[in-house]
Order: sequence, then structure tokens, then C-alpha cells
Amino acid sequence: MGNFISKICSHIYVEGALEAVKLYKEAFGLEDRGTPWLDDDGVLVYQELGRNGELFISVSENKHLFAEFIKDYTDGGVRPTMLFIVYFENEDDLRRAFGLLYKEENPCTGVKPEEDIICAFIDTFGVYWHFQVPKDWNASFVPRGFAE
Repeated sequence: MGNFISKICSHIYVEGALEAVKLYKEAFGLEDRGTPWLDDDGVLVYQELGRNGELFISVSENKHLFAEFIKDYTDGGVRPTMLFIVYFENEDDLRRAFGLLYKEENPCTGVKPEEDIICAFIDTFGVYWHFQVPKDWNASFVPRGFAE
């Protein structure tokens, strides 16, 4: 039996999506994949960001999150959340992205050089990130112990 998942892509809905796109492009060295889709008010409906032809993340303004999708979450105290884990090759790249994305008053673990170099934080747009520079990579550029 082969792998039945070939790829999982991430999509986020944030307030200030056009600004988020600019910041994420700078923080992660991404480029636009195609032309941004804007609504009649100039608000971002959908934009893909990638690197080396591969999709990294897609972004939409939170007003375009389907109301039907989240209507059941308004009363029960349950709220959909998402965590994005990003593996970097080196600490300088991790610290550069962290410096661009982190908003000072938001929750943050700080950059911790433990076995791996890690940090977790919520950015300006409310997205939860976990950054990591693994000390030990396998031949497939996957951290040792991760999905082996």
C-alpha cells in the first residue's frame, strides 16, 4: 500500500488578509501563485503563496469564511483553531520570520534553544505558529522521530 495522502495544504481566514499576505511572503520567502482574487470592495477572497512552485499556504479575508461553516460554534464555547508547524533549516531564518510575525502583547514561548530550536506564538493576525529548527534531519529533510 502506498501513501494515501500526497499533500496537505493550509488555508487561513484572517482580518487584514492583504497585509497578512505581504508579511507572510517576507517572513517565509514566499511568492504569489497566480493573481489574487479580490471581491468588489477590493478585499481578498483568495490568494495562494508558495515557494519553488509548491503551495505553502493560502489566505482569505475572514469575512469570506462561510457563515454556514461556523454557525454552530457561536453558542457552545467551542471555537475552531489551527496550528501551523514550520520547520526551518537554520536558526537565523527562524528568528527572522519570528521577528516579522510576532506581535509583542500576544502569547509567546520565546525562542528556546533546547534539543531543537523552537518557539510558539500567535501573530498579528491571530494565527498560531510553531517554529522549529531540528538538530537532526533524515535524508528526506524530515526531523527524526516525526512520522517515521
